Amino acid sequence: MFALVWLSLLILARASEDEDPSPKIQPRIFNGKETGSGTLGGFGVQLFYLKKLICSGTILSTRHILTAAHCFDVGNPQWFHVVAGYTNQYEGHTKTSIKNVLIKIKIHPEYQKVKFIADLAVGKTLLPLKSNRIGYAKVCNSQLYPKEFVTVAGFGIDGRSGLGVRNRLHTMRVPIVDRMACERSIGRTLPPNVICAGGYDHRTLCDGDSGGPLLLMEEVCGISSWTYQCGESDKPDVYMSVKFYAQFIKETMQQLGY
Repeated sequence: MFALVWLSLLILARASEDEDPSPKIQPRIFNGKETGSGTLGGFGVQLFYLKKLICSGTILSTRHILTAAHCFDVGNPQWFHVVAGYTNQYEGHTKTSIKNVLIKIKIHPEYQKVKFIADLAVGKTLLPLKSNRIGYAKVCNSQLYPKEFVTVAGFGIDGRSGLGVRNRLHTMRVPIVDRMACERSIGRTLPPNVICAGGYDHRTLCDGDSGGPLLLMEEVCGISSWTYQCGESDKPDVYMSVKFYAQFIKETMQQLGY
């Protein structure tokens, strides 16, 4: 379904943050390591619904982020906003604070979550994403090969941490998995738009680590979309291929405006 959503800062500022239940998505990378935002390149962005950190994303420009489409499946679209440039989960929200809302969101028109198709969205922020702690990832132009290691990142509580621990940026280094091997492991045929990675040492994505980047150097080459089970690395994780959707991403950035 094609979705182009115009959001209103005025409505957001006046809305009660207790009126609508938060989506039940909790971002984390299981058995990853804590990583400074600057060390990663400043590409990571935290996606909030009201005051709840629900997804991760990648900064593409001063006004655009890339994330998973299914992050917007639940909840009122006007109450999503982003925070960039932090390693720890941002906790400075108040009912009167100005939030960097996504004033425009475009979900890929072919998005089908269950079929692993087009699970991506591009958002435009109200305020520029610009500081010495923020960087901009390049849209992937590289070919990824089986057994090549890439970096996956997301904000959240690591699988080894106890409840109530403050969310932080975590990363893990995982290998690209051959498509045929991935299909045998998952037990289904996969569309050509996905990348499989991981499948070892109990390092996996976890519930709602959605939208975070799979990085090759400064290129964002994948978008976190699916894991079989947190910490169970018998099956690879599934990512949307950014290279496959590069034209859509670049055209959407132009359409949404800078």
